[in-house]
Amino acid sequence: MSSAPPNSSAKKAVSLRHVAEVAGVSRMTVSRAFKEDASIKPELRKKILKVAKELGYRPDTIVSELMSGFANRRPIHYQETFAAIWWPERWQKVDTGHGFDADIYRELIDGGQVHGRKIDHFVLSKEMTPRVLSRILKARNIQGALLTPPISIEIEAPKLAWDTLSTVMIGSSLREPKFHRAQASHCDAMVQVMETLKPRGYKRPCLLLRSDVEKRMLCVYAAAFLAWGYPEKNIWHARTPCSEDLGLWLGKNYDVIISDWDPWYELIDPADKEYGFISLAVRDKYGSVSGIYQNSYSMEKFAIDLLLLSHFAHPCHS
Repeated sequence: MSSAPPNSSAKKAVSLRHVAEVAGVSRMTVSRAFKEDASIKPELRKKILKVAKELGYRPDTIVSELMSGFANRRPIHYQETFAAIWWPERWQKVDTGHGFDADIYRELIDGGQVHGRKIDHFVLSKEMTPRVLSRILKARNIQGALLTPPISIEIEAPKLAWDTLSTVMIGSSLREPKFHRAQASHCDAMVQVMETLKPRGYKRPCLLLRSDVEKRMLCVYAAAFLAWGYPEKNIWHARTPCSEDLGLWLGKNYDVIISDWDPWYELIDPADKEYGFISLAVRDKYGSVSGIYQNSYSMEKFAIDLLLLSHFAHPCHS
């Protein structure tokens, strides 16, 4: 049985042996050239590093650590690091210690510990530009990134050197680039709510949606609501939940309010709180609002699981 010829155009990884052959030195000498404390003539070190740069060679951190450990007969301590990339608006809320963003922070750290990985957090800013961040990640040999969700669908992903990173997005806000994604199943959440209405005696539901959030979720809440046969006039779209007209719209037309998150409950008129109220994103599972509790711990843990699978299946080479 014949096999297909190898793809000669595929780029092969440059090895230490290749650098040694081109530079006309031994592999041991090449290895020493990359160690600042190694005894080697300056001009020879300069020559080897120049050849390595031209060939695109870069030492493997793990291999170097292992070899040093064998040579020095000491224990090996290496912990791979992943980068969590944050938007400043979300990072500001991490310090509060509660809420969606604080949950992401804690659960990324916990998920990293489960897999023996360290999570370094980077906040995009005027100083921490994509170019600066790319250099830092390269200098630290960080090859895996977790991209947290921005606060708006209008925000674009930072222009990093994505081809050098295994990346997983958290949430549904960013549609580009096409990376692996870990997010809650908003469609399943809505279906679960719709299936519980009639058994509990509700017949006239309405749906309160923030326009930006609905776009991020590809309109799955509204689609499921309409699929159950309820009219579009029963859906309230608003850029923000704060609206003086909401009370007039609710009137006495509905017997249960379905909302895309908890804060709607605090913003509606006290008289309207006589209706049933369901949140599709309960933040406090021990709070007074009932509905769907989106388990962010599972989502962040799955994001790291997905990043590890992607990282090992398609390792990045600089």
